[in-house]
Amino acid sequence: MRRTVVLAVLTVALAACAGQSSSSPRPNPSLIARAEIAEAGISDAYQLVQKLRPAWLQKRGATSFTQEGDVAVYLDGTRVGDREALRGIMTIDIESLEFLDAGRATFRFGAGNEHGAILVTTRN
Repeated sequence: MRRTVVLAVLTVALAACAGQSSSSPRPNPSLIARAEIAEAGISDAYQLVQKLRPAWLQKRGATSFTQEGDVAVYLDGTRVGDREALRGIMTIDIESLEFLDAGRATFRFGAGNEHGAILVTTRN
């Protein structure tokens, strides 16, 4: 009897684990890919980021309150402004969005990226 109960519990546990592995993968916290963009059904990049990765829009770090500036936005490698620039970018044109933290953004683009950067890559 006890063996039957243990086997039943193990069977249920294994089935639950198997079900979890077949579900959709957890989204990358630093990337929004085309499939996720299409699923969201949102028209502009600002609203998309606000819905899917709202933390990208926040200034970070110990000096975030005292340092001027904002999260930088790059469109196909060219800086187009701060987070408000996302409002003018339509999601239908976007292939992906990627967030770079302050260190990676400064390393890649230089000074002026103390709060990180959002890279928007369009469909060419």
